[in-house]
Amino acid sequence: MAIRTKEKNFVKYLEKHFGMALPKNTAVFYARGVRAGNRKIRNSKIHGELGYAACDAGFNPTNSFIQNFGHLAKKNIVRLDREEGLLFASGSGLAMDLGTKSKYVVIMMKQHVLGLGYYDSGKRVVVNKIPGKRTRRIVNEI
Repeated sequence: MAIRTKEKNFVKYLEKHFGMALPKNTAVFYARGVRAGNRKIRNSKIHGELGYAACDAGFNPTNSFIQNFGHLAKKNIVRLDREEGLLFASGSGLAMDLGTKSKYVVIMMKQHVLGLGYYDSGKRVVVNKIPGKRTRRIVNEI
């Protein structure tokens, strides 16, 4: 099955913004939003959803997508030390200067992908995009 326009655009965004290429066995499909996973994932439920959500209605990457595929990113990565990582994993944002452009970033501590952040260049802060229900689990994992 050929990838349609929405799916192609999301794959191009991943390549341009994060320098990310999805593995060859990853299917990208549209089912109430762009989703990604292995080719059989359309028939499975993950946390009540059909496969991993790749982007929300506004075409922004979701935290679950970044937690699953963020290790493939080659750019727009913020690497945190343990103290900053624990703060972010517990739901806090981070004050830092990443330049003049607002953008989504992959937040990592060592090799562990914590999740998705959004750099607000006006406020010079990385806004935490990890859903509250996920933060406790992340803190326990690191």
